[in-house]
Amino acid sequence: MDDELEALVVSEKKLDRKLLADILSPYVRLDKDTSNISSLEAWLGLGADLKILVYLLARKAMILLRFNLEAERATASEVARDTNIKLEAVNPLLRKMYAEGIVERSKGRRYFVPDDAIDRVREKIKQ
Repeated sequence: MDDELEALVVSEKKLDRKLLADILSPYVRLDKDTSNISSLEAWLGLGADLKILVYLLARKAMILLRFNLEAERATASEVARDTNIKLEAVNPLLRKMYAEGIVERSKGRRYFVPDDAIDRVREKIKQ
């Protein structure tokens, strides 16, 4: 019986990395030397909400890859600056995604995609 239960176990780190790679690879590249996120041509086809989600997932990937990045979480101002989306558009989108449970907010109003929402982000991008 234990063997049957063991078959249900997956390594979350491997799962996260695979999901992150699948989601991010069409849209961004991560520069380890500068800890910058570079957008690819497909990025231009994303709406502002999806750009924000891809950006937050890219930060998650950078932390997993041990980039020189202070934190996975980002403020609305950082999101706006790094995605070139106006802050006036970023704030309501982050609030909406927070209400939907796609992003979480920590103290200091720093936003991130929780691990259990990564698959939902992938589905949102596919639509």
